[in-house]
Amino acid sequence: MLDSNETSYYKKHAKSVMLFMITTLVIQQLILKFYQLKTKMPAGPRNAYITTKILMVFLGIEMVVYIMKTTMKINFNDILVTKEDFKRTLIRASIISVFMIIAMILIRIVRGSFNDKIAARPYFKLYLNVRTRWFYPLNAFFQEVFIKAFVQNNVRILAGKDNIHFTVWITSLFFFVLHTSYPLYYMTSAGLFCVATGYFYEKNRNVWGCALLHFVIGFMPRALGIL
Repeated sequence: MLDSNETSYYKKHAKSVMLFMITTLVIQQLILKFYQLKTKMPAGPRNAYITTKILMVFLGIEMVVYIMKTTMKINFNDILVTKEDFKRTLIRASIISVFMIIAMILIRIVRGSFNDKIAARPYFKLYLNVRTRWFYPLNAFFQEVFIKAFVQNNVRILAGKDNIHFTVWITSLFFFVLHTSYPLYYMTSAGLFCVATGYFYEKNRNVWGCALLHFVIGFMPRALGIL
């Protein structure tokens, strides 16, 4: 049984988490609408390299405000990890990444057999000049800090340590909705990927492995010439 102080805290925390999610989605839509008004082009995958940077700035500011003014907090213990935890998590993520890359190579081979343009693309070209891909490692890391160490951590506080499935799926649903400027298949892929990395995060309790997996799934398809 929770006493009155604990009950009051969880009510405040629940309100903070809900308000944060709503505020974030409103900010995202305002950015997308403002971009469309200014450029006369709808926001989407082709200009996400611009809108994502703008959104990252606003999300960073919003996160700091909520940390300072509400019960929400960021779990720095999952960012400033020990060398042993860092190494162990990266090894696990690297093994998964190898299998992901192998699967992508197979997809590239199959797609290349049906599409001459894809077949003509060089393997493992970095495409760093395409849509400022050099920015992607930082983007992937920030997103994992934001969605795991902040959002998922606070949903976990709200749901309790025993409700991991609820925590992971609610966080992933939020991540899914954050990709509304993308096609439905991309939104779905982002949501399911967040589910997978959400469980990985709960198992390892640090963001570094998640950041590596995020980088691989976001960067390697173009590097391999799939996209």
